Amino acid sequence: MPVIILDYTANGVPQPLRLAAIRALGGFSTGQTPGNLERILDRLSDLSAETFFLTQVAVASALGQMETPKAIGILQSLADSTPDGLVRRVAEEAVSKVEKNIGSDKAVKQLRQELDQIKKENQELRSRLENLEAKTK
Repeated sequence: MPVIILDYTANGVPQPLRLAAIRALGGFSTGQTPGNLERILDRLSDLSAETFFLTQVAVASALGQMETPKAIGILQSLADSTPDGLVRRVAEEAVSKVEKNIGSDKAVKQLRQELDQIKKENQELRSRLENLEAKTK
């Protein structure tokens, strides 16, 4: 079923139909196979990079219906990258919805994993900076 819906999220589809298809992806994501879920997340991630206001709101709405921690990362990226305050607020509210959908334990676990990843990347960057500073002396 989502394969058909994915076709309607493409550019060139009449805007009202396209936006409805984008919003529908969130509802269809529950109960999907991991492969289909990944395809839905990839498509929503691609769509979140578009600058059109209504597309961004539709993406946030779809992601807010999902039950996977990966949706939180896409929503946070959308909130951080959009210049529109309303889209940012909608994305932040959708993060709360996803956290409720997956349960607080899973949300805390996901945040810990993301924090650990950031710490690791920060340490790698510090090491690289120290190496560069040592070479310049």
